[in-house]
Amino acid sequence: MDDLVAAFCEGLALVSVSVGDGSNDVRIAPADAPLAPQQATRERWWCRRAAEAEYIADAARRALRRQRGQPLDAARLADAVLRAAHRQGIVLLTDAEVIAQAEQVIARLDDEIEKQRRAGTLKSVNQFYKQYRLEATARGERVLPYAKWMAQYKARLMRDIAANMR
Repeated sequence: MDDLVAAFCEGLALVSVSVGDGSNDVRIAPADAPLAPQQATRERWWCRRAAEAEYIADAARRALRRQRGQPLDAARLADAVLRAAHRQGIVLLTDAEVIAQAEQVIARLDDEIEKQRRAGTLKSVNQFYKQYRLEATARGERVLPYAKWMAQYKARLMRDIAANMR
């Protein structure tokens, strides 16, 4: 996931509900928890509340336990997750839907920064970078280039914007 999209997910405090390839369980993880390499995800959805994600996972597991004797595979787990969410009216978002929402916010953020740059109102941001650069140099630390620092600044803004959208 792109850094700004990841920051958007973290700001919204999204929780993933996923089914892995070769897995016989449903995994739940916050947006900022990276998947381990052995946890290849076959299906993943995003939920806005951790309690709802827990409920979906538990309901899917219960439904599958009631269907003993049938082979347990990722496709059946995915179906059980979707049915559990539907029964409770819980909205699950796909990666594509989350990315589309994030891209809309990213475009608005980029437009706003560009407007401020053209109007000369980014002075406070540039002042902040200058202060960071002076303090880091005084401590003997390596200073981030402006572009990298600005990317981190935009990621912080994305988290804040998304947090205000909750």
